[in-house]
Amino acid sequence: MMNQATVNRPCRDDDCGPTRVRRLMLCALAALALFGAAPPARALDTYRGGFVFNHPDFRDRYALGVLKAALEASTEKYGPFELTISPLIMERDRLMQEMVKGDLVNLTAQVTTEEWERKLIPIRIPVDKGFSGYRIFLIDGRRQGQFSAVGGLPQLRELALGSGRQWSSTPVLLHNGFKVVTGSSVHNLQAMLAAERFMFFPRSVEEAVYEREAYAPGFTALAIESELALYMPLARYFFVAPGERRLALRLEHGMRLLSADGRLDRLFHQAYDDLIEKVGLRKRRIFKLENPLLPPLTPLSNKAYWYDPVARP
Repeated sequence: MMNQATVNRPCRDDDCGPTRVRRLMLCALAALALFGAAPPARALDTYRGGFVFNHPDFRDRYALGVLKAALEASTEKYGPFELTISPLIMERDRLMQEMVKGDLVNLTAQVTTEEWERKLIPIRIPVDKGFSGYRIFLIDGRRQGQFSAVGGLPQLRELALGSGRQWSSTPVLLHNGFKVVTGSSVHNLQAMLAAERFMFFPRSVEEAVYEREAYAPGFTALAIESELALYMPLARYFFVAPGERRLALRLEHGMRLLSADGRLDRLFHQAYDDLIEKVGLRKRRIFKLENPLLPPLTPLSNKAYWYDPVARP
């Protein structure tokens, strides 16, 4: 067919003009298909994640599981994807800078602030259902009686606590009237606790459990306080680099699917229920704090997005 000779002849009305052009285009496309010249395939959606996978950052391993589930859920609409993890370990400020560039990393999971939402693209579905906002305390176990005697938040505020200089929780604690002693790192703050520079060290549940085991050999009195907890509303979101609008839309689509069909709840409870029971979070007295630094679009009214220790799974 491709080698047929062309014979000049008068054309009929339906064999000239637009009709003939359409026929020629169809023939050309058929020929391309026969010879395997298909249109180029769409590029993979490529995510380069900034995560940390040591024990204190168990939450990043959980976030990676949620991320993979969300991207797989979005495959039917958006097609295949590629996910790589950056080998670099960066402090929060440096990570922000690299995310804005979008070269080394274009995706991470972090507690939100107005600055992060202004400079990056937030996916406003809390990855861990706000669980990182629950804080229990590392203390010198010989002082448990002092904490058991705390009658309310005003008494607790009288006891100095330790927190990191760059941590998003530090300004929230200061706003709520706590006496905050800052340190440069977890290791530094653990040493300060042992030296009685402050009385308690609020940590997320998984951090408290791991750090108690990790630092007790050097500070045998280190213990997890057994009766109290703080709750500050914190939203930990996936953030996408500002130049990656399609990647953000895809991830939001996948997260909405996980939330709607209950998969996000199942992933959360599989990851955290044992820890919640281990520290007795549901039995503790939980003091709720204000967080005036939450961005205005935080979806606090959507109860399905947030973990409540009083409600049973």
